[in-house]
Amino acid sequence: MKETGSFKNKVFCPSGDGRFGKIRKHFERDAFVFDRVFFKIMPCYHEMMKALVDAIPFSRGRRIRVVDLGCGTGNLSREIISAYPHTRLTCVDMAENMIKMAESKLAKEKNVDFFLGDIRDFAFPEKCHAIVSSMVLHHIEKKDKLEFYRKLNRSLSKGGGFYVIDIFLASDSHLQSMYMDNWKAFMKGNGFSSRRINYTLARHRSEDRPVVLEDELSIMRKAGFVKTEVILKRYNFALYRGCVKD
Repeated sequence: MKETGSFKNKVFCPSGDGRFGKIRKHFERDAFVFDRVFFKIMPCYHEMMKALVDAIPFSRGRRIRVVDLGCGTGNLSREIISAYPHTRLTCVDMAENMIKMAESKLAKEKNVDFFLGDIRDFAFPEKCHAIVSSMVLHHIEKKDKLEFYRKLNRSLSKGGGFYVIDIFLASDSHLQSMYMDNWKAFMKGNGFSSRRINYTLARHRSEDRPVVLEDELSIMRKAGFVKTEVILKRYNFALYRGCVKD
């Protein structure tokens, strides 16, 4: 690994061409705009971040190791390290501008490492207590998730867990239509124009590969996770977790 830029960022395998390459370029270009408007796009995000942190079962004074896959601009990482001040935190993202913003938000923290690259190729240096991911895994094709989740399961220590916030499909067309109408109403209520809403949904259709939530939990169970559970759900957005076997 090598140092790059002016921050503690290590490059292992940046995404190249293909769909992931396009996604990376999108987030490189729009990182600052994304950070400014994200809470106007994502319903209940503050509540879901708090619930995720509360669901991690370790003492707040304990020194734990946490990996944030697809850390974006660092919102979830900041919540975790605020609640667990002794955390050894690793932030992974494929967009350098996103990592730069995350580093800025976590600049006062000493126990944070940043890695630039595709989360699917990240080599966990040691076992960790928690792996978290927020609004990222919907980029991965369903057929590729099983092996990836098996890798994550192997990377967790006893008592560890995988905690995820993400977007999903409904199990039928009526509910899916209701979910989308609610999402559009949320963005409109936050001042988004019809043009901006249509742009956001077009990006979603082009870049994202959401699955039905029950299918996601089934893949996790096949990958070896136990105690899979939905912690919080609002229409097509959900927080859920899976634990490793004792």
